Amino acid sequence: MHPGNLFVEADGTIVAVDLGIAGRLGKKERRFLAEILYGFITRDYLRVAEVHFEAGYVPRTHDVHAFAQAIRAIGEPIHGQPAETISMARLLTLLFEVTELFDMQTRTELVLLQKTMVVVEGVARTLDPAFNMWKTSEPVVGDWIRANLGPRGMLEDARDGVGALVSLARQAPDLAARTERLSREIDAMAENGLRFDDETADKIGRAEARRTRSGRIALWIIAATLIWIAVQLG
Repeated sequence: MHPGNLFVEADGTIVAVDLGIAGRLGKKERRFLAEILYGFITRDYLRVAEVHFEAGYVPRTHDVHAFAQAIRAIGEPIHGQPAETISMARLLTLLFEVTELFDMQTRTELVLLQKTMVVVEGVARTLDPAFNMWKTSEPVVGDWIRANLGPRGMLEDARDGVGALVSLARQAPDLAARTERLSREIDAMAENGLRFDDETADKIGRAEARRTRSGRIALWIIAATLIWIAVQLG
């Protein structure tokens, strides 16, 4: 997404066009990102740090409280400032520098979120110089979290879990039969050794014969070469 792909209609509707390159984030990644963003908005830096550890973004060899303090040093100064003085690009640069200190690898989903926020903020400020990204996004992200992490989200997770269990139960007889057949084959191999059918054995034999003939020819060539060298030296 870039400014040239965003338009505003007369009634205020935002229109995005030209989605030539697009990707999707899984439910787990969307939840991590929403919690991180909402933590910054509500100044819950410990939760932001915990989410980074839960998602595996930051190795557990580091201290979560130390990481929370580092994030606080980035996020806290933006609260209470006029929107015109807040630079999202500068904020994200500082965030990258801090996460690097904690051995955090670059995450595609985080980069996409950060790039999108910079673009949205830039476009919005061309329309309203006093636009505040944090205040504007708070109700949107809050509603998403309540819908996806609240009771309704828990019900949807339970429904998905039940669906997965039902699917697994339907496949159980076939899985059990395959497991039993594989177990019998492994036992037979352990008792009688590995056996090939006639066609496979014949192919292996022909391949081995070709390698043997090639080896013999190579030896004859080497021997002839050595004899020729000896004659020339003599």
